Amino acid sequence: MPVARFRSIGAQLVFRFTLATAFLLSVTLGVLYLLVVWHSLEEDKALLVDRLASLSEQLREPGGPATVTASIRTKRRSGEAAFNVRLLREKGAIVAETPRMTIPASYFPTATGGAGAGAQPRDYREEGRLFSLAAQTVNNGGENFIIQVAQDRSEDEHFRRQFGVLVLVVLLVAIVAAAGIALPVARQSLQPLHKLTSAVERTDEAHLSERVTAESWPRELQPLGAAFDRMLTRLDDSFRRLSQFSADLAHELRTPIANMMGEAQVALTRARPAEEYRAVIESTIAECERLTSIVETLLFLARAEIGV
Repeated sequence: MPVARFRSIGAQLVFRFTLATAFLLSVTLGVLYLLVVWHSLEEDKALLVDRLASLSEQLREPGGPATVTASIRTKRRSGEAAFNVRLLREKGAIVAETPRMTIPASYFPTATGGAGAGAQPRDYREEGRLFSLAAQTVNNGGENFIIQVAQDRSEDEHFRRQFGVLVLVVLLVAIVAAAGIALPVARQSLQPLHKLTSAVERTDEAHLSERVTAESWPRELQPLGAAFDRMLTRLDDSFRRLSQFSADLAHELRTPIANMMGEAQVALTRARPAEEYRAVIESTIAECERLTSIVETLLFLARAEIGV
């Protein structure tokens, strides 16, 4: 037969409250993290597309290739350090590129559809750094040029990792805090049960008149307290009737016993004729019959009460 395992209601309340809190926080923080990451990705993509579009517009203007080449070869302006640019002719000859453009041209997305066509940006990793690559074909003076832009997103990736760690730490701290809050709340909620336990342990014939007064208890526990009070009322009434019955029984039995004892003591004080002894014995038999009748009545009442 398996041994029954007893579980703490308080521990179950703390566990379930903590589990529910952890679930809600996980969903909330997860959605927040995804929104931040998505916004970061979209912002990076928009910056890359804007930079590529700006260079493409310059390249379309008269003398555009020379202008873009001069811009690439000069020192990059502040705020453009995250972008590396390469200008190529249609057949792959490099016209100019920024000093840090180390990504092979073949790794960039290929624009199909002729001049003016672009391609979806592509991610690329090089020596532990993350880049977003984009390219577009531009026609100038009847010649097609390919402009390639690489956006360094390593700092953004580092930020996302730090933000993910922060979210995880906040989640763990919140779970521990939820457990710490749930513990006293569970104890306070179970306080009525402790009061009921104390009342049960204190219950005896001297405390049957006490009541647990469950009106101030939580609504779910009030029926339990009321049932316990009704049980005490029934026990108190039973003990009172039992006490009264014991007193009545003692009174009923004392009279015939006292009569028999008195007659026997008187008969033994001196020698008497046989007729007097016979009278004493007959009186004793009568009292015994009276006792027998009392006992049979008690047996009948006991059997009737238990339904036998």
